Amino acid sequence: MNLKLSLLVSAFFLYASQTAFSANLAHGKDLHDANCQSCHASLMGGNPDSIYTRSNRRVSSIDGLKSQVTRCKTTVGVAWPDDQVQDVVDYLNTNFYKL
Repeated sequence: MNLKLSLLVSAFFLYASQTAFSANLAHGKDLHDANCQSCHASLMGGNPDSIYTRSNRRVSSIDGLKSQVTRCKTTVGVAWPDDQVQDVVDYLNTNFYKL
């Protein structure tokens, strides 16, 4: 009986952690789309996501990605706290960089 309960509890926490992570990715996408897309579109000839997939992209590490997101948010003038910066970093890494 204890084994079944342990497995049930483990499954619950695994599900909860995946759901929370997904929510952060969705939040990161929302922040990114609302604050980054228009500038990137103007820089990349109308295709904003190509800034992440170009052959000469500057970011090659998670720390570098976080630094770039922080630079961009400062340039744009958004007041994202650290957890929102991390949400955007997680979204970009999951969908584009895969570092």
